[in-house]
Amino acid sequence: METVDCVIVGAGVSGLVAAAGMARAGRQVVVLEASPRVGGCIHSWHLRDEIAPGGEGADFWLELGAHTAYNSYSQLLVALRERGRLDDLLPREKMGYSFVARDGRLQSPLKRLNFLQAAVSLPFGIGRAKPGRSVAEWFGGLLGRGNYRRLLAPAFAAVLSQPADAFPAEWLFRRKPRLAEAPRKYSFPGGLQGLLEALAEGAAFDLRYQTAAAAVTRTASGFQVQSAAGPIACRQLMLAVPVDVAGVLLNEVYADIANELRAFPMSSSEALGVVLPAGVSAIKPVAGLIGLNDDFWSVVSRDPIPHDTLRGFTFHFRPGRLNREEKLARAAAVLGVRAGDFLHVRETLNRLPAPGVEHPRRVAALDAKLAGEPLALLGNYLNGLSIGDCAERAAKETARLLAL
Repeated sequence: METVDCVIVGAGVSGLVAAAGMARAGRQVVVLEASPRVGGCIHSWHLRDEIAPGGEGADFWLELGAHTAYNSYSQLLVALRERGRLDDLLPREKMGYSFVARDGRLQSPLKRLNFLQAAVSLPFGIGRAKPGRSVAEWFGGLLGRGNYRRLLAPAFAAVLSQPADAFPAEWLFRRKPRLAEAPRKYSFPGGLQGLLEALAEGAAFDLRYQTAAAAVTRTASGFQVQSAAGPIACRQLMLAVPVDVAGVLLNEVYADIANELRAFPMSSSEALGVVLPAGVSAIKPVAGLIGLNDDFWSVVSRDPIPHDTLRGFTFHFRPGRLNREEKLARAAAVLGVRAGDFLHVRETLNRLPAPGVEHPRRVAALDAKLAGEPLALLGNYLNGLSIGDCAERAAKETARLLAL
């Protein structure tokens, strides 16, 4: 049987940052990825896969999942610097967001803010602790309930692609150390997925695509992971997969933890990416649009990384509401174009955890059970949904396992 120091299941941000840290410490690492690509919740759609090589737009890409990274994502950037690729970062141009009503009118966020209500609420809300409070409770107390309802609730829902009211307030806007060498906001050639491909290219760990982990059993020296290519023995195991998948894999070896994981709620959004000629839509360059009681949570634009001839928009639709043709019609109406103007269209389903205010305490209880164990849980359900949160958790858990 093949034997290695560590098996990591999942090649998204969490898995690749963990693999880089393990390999840096001299550990023999195998990363199992069920799909044919890296990225997980990062999914960069490349037109080169749709058109003939060298054709117009072959260099165009659009994010269908996570779309923005910041220089506060220091663990991710340190891993990229070790690969010698930090200079390849593409700064995003500074652009704003607008709210979009059902009738297509755009509105500035500031026009939805009642400044008097904010001024009255702010002195009483600013000092309140976030732990144990929901986003609705804490931010509603900060700026006033009316401001929360008009401005913050739809804006946070757009960011999270799900209802945000019950989300733990302590997970939003946590301070993280910044890497001054990097732009404040950035992407990468080929999109954010290209950044992860740069982490994997020529790395000192073994990345195996289209190789799913089917089961995990415990052995005297660690674990045995059954994969599509056969069993692999390892001393330590890191699961960088969705929470429900982790629950299934741990059912035989950590039944109590598996039961906890399977109880974590999940949500989904239906992404629709559209590409159209640059001059067709009258909407001015924008970072994104926020839906108001609409069929979509948000629209994310490719405009902050402009292209000479094309524009791209990803609509994150609420699940189960519209079929494909209805989504295309709604997207066309928002952009002020005809559905026939879309040159390329791509759909995908994004699955995300749906944490509530009690979630950080549940995670703390899980971590207490994992203390001293050769198992690490990674991913976007443990300390926040962002790319930076995932990288932060991966670095922390890598350090814990290396110390065992």
